[in-house]
Amino acid sequence: KSQAEMDKVRQDEKAVFEKNSQEMQQGLEGVKLALKVLNEYYAKNGEADDGAASGIIALLEVVESDFTKGLSQMTADEDSAQAAYEAQTKENEIEKATKDQDVKYKVKESTDLD
Repeated sequence: KSQAEMDKVRQDEKAVFEKNSQEMQQGLEGVKLALKVLNEYYAKNGEADDGAASGIIALLEVVESDFTKGLSQMTADEDSAQAAYEAQTKENEIEKATKDQDVKYKVKESTDLD
């Protein structure tokens, strides 16, 4: 791939990550708030040990865990993609510099032969 294509793909990937991670973060905050409100409500009304109450809270805790894992995975994938992009960009820079030097030497060699 050309560097320009890589830059475009990386830029698109980063934009998707930023949008999705923001949504995941908002979802996680919403679930945490719901858990806090429900825990306070059930504790205040003495229903914390009620089967329905504990079932709802347990379900929300699973959702919270899933959001947290999803956000962590998205962040790890983004970090990995960024590292791969940087490594490939560095490789491309080295390759370009090498080719530029080869051209410079060949032109010099050619003019020395004339």
